[in-house]
Amino acid sequence: MRLALKYLVIFSLFSGISFGVNIQFLPYKKNEFSPLLNEKFTIPFELSAPGMVHAEIYTPDGVLIRTLSTAAVMKKGTQTLEWDGKDERGTVVPDEAYNVVLKATVNGKTDIIDPRKTSGGIVQRDLNPKIGPDGKITYTLPTPSRVLIRLGMDSGAMLRSVITWVPKNSGKNVQFWDGYDQDHLIKIQKHKDFKIIFSAFSLAEHSIITTGNRESYFDYVDKYILKPSMTAKTYRLHHANTKLMSPYYVRVLSDMREPAITFVFPKNIKRDPQGIPVLKKGEKVRVKIIMNEKDAVRMEQMKYEITFFDNLDFISEEEMGYVPISWLWSPQNEKGKHILTVNIASFKGHVGLKSTPYIIE
Repeated sequence: MRLALKYLVIFSLFSGISFGVNIQFLPYKKNEFSPLLNEKFTIPFELSAPGMVHAEIYTPDGVLIRTLSTAAVMKKGTQTLEWDGKDERGTVVPDEAYNVVLKATVNGKTDIIDPRKTSGGIVQRDLNPKIGPDGKITYTLPTPSRVLIRLGMDSGAMLRSVITWVPKNSGKNVQFWDGYDQDHLIKIQKHKDFKIIFSAFSLAEHSIITTGNRESYFDYVDKYILKPSMTAKTYRLHHANTKLMSPYYVRVLSDMREPAITFVFPKNIKRDPQGIPVLKKGEKVRVKIIMNEKDAVRMEQMKYEITFFDNLDFISEEEMGYVPISWLWSPQNEKGKHILTVNIASFKGHVGLKSTPYIIE
């Protein structure tokens, strides 16, 4: 019996089927849909006996946003529940990957299947993304995953966060990029030290990916004050017993957004007709780096370093930085237009970046 159970579990891991005593997930025909196009998502499952069934829909931070319930006792066999991509308020949810927990009550006993406890977070290796001459980034995922793509210089400045832990489906994926840095100042794709940082880890089984909504997940969380569930984090920690587990899997997604930062030059500084600061070589200039208020509150609870680059060359670093920071800078370039870049990198993997032009007269 134990041997049979062992092979049953192995089969479930490789077939995409999750088993319970009285209920089991069945494979999805597809695992993404667009609620804004009035598409519906069908959640299929198998009942071993007649019972009442609930499907709970959770955000990636473990917040319950919708419960789908049967109106009457369901018959034994293959059954389905349908989700319209809305939360309990009737609001279309933002693009994200949502977790489904199935609950079946049969003969007064409730059977629960929660894929978050047994799957997800496995680092996807040897993906080898390709970048075409038009900047198109292509890669193939063996399983639905969260993906991070950053671009910059080898052992130097980070210059573009293309996507940050965005859910992507299995198979071939295409990410469009114009070849420039985040502030559209530097054509970095052809630079000799150009580097792409690409990472991915698997989603929990039976996750549902929504598409087509322009509202960001972070704005949705802020608007409805959705505090992450520590219970969900415990599930992921319980599962994180392998070296293949990504450390980002156990972190709160709503705290993983990249901080938005800004350069502030003195008000009385000379500027050209386009508003670009005009400086003198060797002149001492006090430059201020600030974050938007929400990011500053979030980032002040963690350690991070602030690094400055001039025309992509390293010039200064604050290893235990705090923002806002005032930095006394003395540019050493010759006459012409140049670019000053700052990176703010937290010890938890956040990277805020900003570049600004300046002119030496």
